[in-house]
Amino acid sequence: MKEIASSAQRAEKVRRRRLQNSHAASSATVKRKHKLETPPPPPVMARSVKPGPGKSRSRKSSSGRRLYRLNLNAAQGVEMSLPSLPRIPVGWRAISFVLAALLSFALYHFYNSPTYRIDAANISGLKFVTQSDVNVALGITGKPIFSLDATKIQSDLLEAFPEFSSSAVQIELPNTVVITVTERVPVMVWLQDGKSHLVDMEGMNFPLRHEITGGAYPVVEASGDPPRVAVVETPEITSQLMTISKITGTALPGIPVVSKATQLLSPEMVQAVLGISEKAPAGAKLIYDPLHGLGWVDRRGWKVFLGDAQDVDVKVSIYRAIFEQLKDSESRPTMISVEYIHAPYYRLEE
Repeated sequence: MKEIASSAQRAEKVRRRRLQNSHAASSATVKRKHKLETPPPPPVMARSVKPGPGKSRSRKSSSGRRLYRLNLNAAQGVEMSLPSLPRIPVGWRAISFVLAALLSFALYHFYNSPTYRIDAANISGLKFVTQSDVNVALGITGKPIFSLDATKIQSDLLEAFPEFSSSAVQIELPNTVVITVTERVPVMVWLQDGKSHLVDMEGMNFPLRHEITGGAYPVVEASGDPPRVAVVETPEITSQLMTISKITGTALPGIPVVSKATQLLSPEMVQAVLGISEKAPAGAKLIYDPLHGLGWVDRRGWKVFLGDAQDVDVKVSIYRAIFEQLKDSESRPTMISVEYIHAPYYRLEE
């Protein structure tokens, strides 16, 4: 009985072992079948080996090239290598260098291009001064427009031409400079120490550039300086206004630009000269003496002084009365003075 029981146990063990082996074989077959039916898609892999601490880089890694491999059949281990391209590192220094080079080239092109160079300034408001005179004095012909400063041009313009009472300068791209000026209108000529000066109604004097210009105006020959005129101080030019003018490229109205014209006579004295020129005898020469004031030299040889610019009409009437009196007495005067209305006097030839 014991032998029968032991043989039964051995048979049971063999049966269980076969059953386990059968299950293991079937699962392996299923896995193999599943693997053959659904192969994975061929991936594109970038193999770049990074050396760990204490390890040196491989030759491929140090060359800076990236290698691409394409698996064609994962089951059979077939793959194809794609062409590799060098990996060029680009940093901020390289980008800054390229930008600086491009900017330098652009500046060089704009600065030297004929498109941005001034041919001649466009000037309006001229009467006695020619455009060629202004362009020669400014010296901006042929210069690049980026080098011009509107405030400096305006200052140079008023310094070179005192006959301009005001000016406005505007710079426009690509090569245009527009200048608008206001010329002083001369009303008389002041001749002193061999120099002729034009004078406007405000008493501002400026040089006589052409002799023909002064022929149509009264000429006063002065033997000394005229009475001083109080000068009005101009506001101070601040650095902030100058900076704003340079940034905008235009001469701002808030920035006063002082003209080189000086105040020679007071407006009242100019009015007196014009009044005397109308009332003086034909052919008389207007004169000024620091001691006796304004007057004229009669064509018959004597001098007439009216003093200052006050009461010109009354003084001329007194002179005519004195002259009629002397004419009846057949006396020839050398000077008749009506500087003071209540104390006129005259001098006769000896």
